[in-house]
Amino acid sequence: MFKPIRSMSLAIAVWGLLAVVGGAFVAEATAQNNNNNNQNNAGGIKIDAQGVVSLAIANEASGTLDKKRREAAAKKSLSTDITKSSSQRLVSLVRLEQQIDECLKDGKPIPDEVFFLAGLQRIDHIFVFPDDKDLVIAGPAEGFAPDAVGRMIGVDSGRPALRLDDLVVVLRTLIKSQVVGCSIDPVPERLANLQKFVQAGRPTSVAAGEARLQQMDDILGLQDVRVDGVPADSHFGLSLVEADYRMKRISLGLENPGVKGLKSHLAMIGANGNTLQRWWFVPLYDAIHRSEDGLAFQFEGQRVQLLSQEEMSDAQGNRAAASTTRLSTQAYAKQFTDKYPELAEKSPVFAELQNLIDLSVFAALVQQERLAEKAGWKMTTLLDEQRFGHPTFNAPKKIASLVNFKRAGSNLVGLVGGGVTIRPQQVLSKAASSSSSGQRLDSIRTEAASAKRSDTHPWWWDATH
Repeated sequence: MFKPIRSMSLAIAVWGLLAVVGGAFVAEATAQNNNNNNQNNAGGIKIDAQGVVSLAIANEASGTLDKKRREAAAKKSLSTDITKSSSQRLVSLVRLEQQIDECLKDGKPIPDEVFFLAGLQRIDHIFVFPDDKDLVIAGPAEGFAPDAVGRMIGVDSGRPALRLDDLVVVLRTLIKSQVVGCSIDPVPERLANLQKFVQAGRPTSVAAGEARLQQMDDILGLQDVRVDGVPADSHFGLSLVEADYRMKRISLGLENPGVKGLKSHLAMIGANGNTLQRWWFVPLYDAIHRSEDGLAFQFEGQRVQLLSQEEMSDAQGNRAAASTTRLSTQAYAKQFTDKYPELAEKSPVFAELQNLIDLSVFAALVQQERLAEKAGWKMTTLLDEQRFGHPTFNAPKKIASLVNFKRAGSNLVGLVGGGVTIRPQQVLSKAASSSSSGQRLDSIRTEAASAKRSDTHPWWWDATH
């Protein structure tokens, strides 16, 4: 029988993370298979040789100083054209692949301008040009430079650029798998031991309750990290884990996201809260517009939402969904979703999750709508794992436990598990064709095709509007 873990004089939040106080975070995961260090960064997490995930603190410049540093770095390393901001930059994937192929033939590293897709920060449109044998993605873009943790972000907006390795990983993945995601879960035996420990007695004072926190942390121990669909040692896989990790820290009140009105779940929950809450990210699009001929598409929406589910644990530590989900749990998921656009502006890791979902939905569209075939493009180099590998890192396998608490009556409150689940094929059920949207997309596609291209970088160009 599944039942909540109860009986304690403090409300305690328990989840499988390692606490790190304040500051920014630095990546120290080892990367291989690429000669450019700017491309070998895992983001804001550190993974040791045993696969244990943690965060590390780094000094971060003020916003103004950091922006000036990025401007200087971008001017030094990028061409003048690519440092210009654009509301609609178009990237030809066919010609991009040709650039990659030339680098591989000459034994040269992939330039940052190619690896970071000309500074593209979102996929708003997809265009197929059968006569030109081309497939194009388009969205806002600007010059970019590494931030304090080495993540390539826009000079002005601070949003991360789309990455070539994420694109090729998901294109290869969706040929074999329908689901991309990650999960962080407690070991059942340790969860059972934690339940026994809590039920064995209750502290008689605040000091005694605090003393039990470390014991609970030790009992729960390392939790398992699982990455589905994409390689666990890829930047794509690590970014999923980091987004989940950081969301849980915010939920426990261990990280201040800097977004007005975004409260931790620990701050919202009452004395009668349930034991286990599970949170996970899924795609959220308002619409995916499709032209009637299937040669143009438009993505609309914030890309990401947070869902919630309360769980119960049995005596063996096995978890199952509870029959109901409390209002505080639903309220936390709703406010996190509502505040997500602001959060993505503050924390690049959450903007990067938006990018990964865009790339996943794009890859699913390539399959479902046969976009590459319509463009007469075989994706020979992009799909060749042997010839064109991606940067790899220590794969995340374990994550240490974390506890936090507040005074809230006589019940234990625990947060366990979570993750990210991306089922891009389900998102495509929102794809719709209409005469009005079709005509609008046809017009945008025509404008994109007629925009002037540069001889120095024929694989990307900016729309004229």
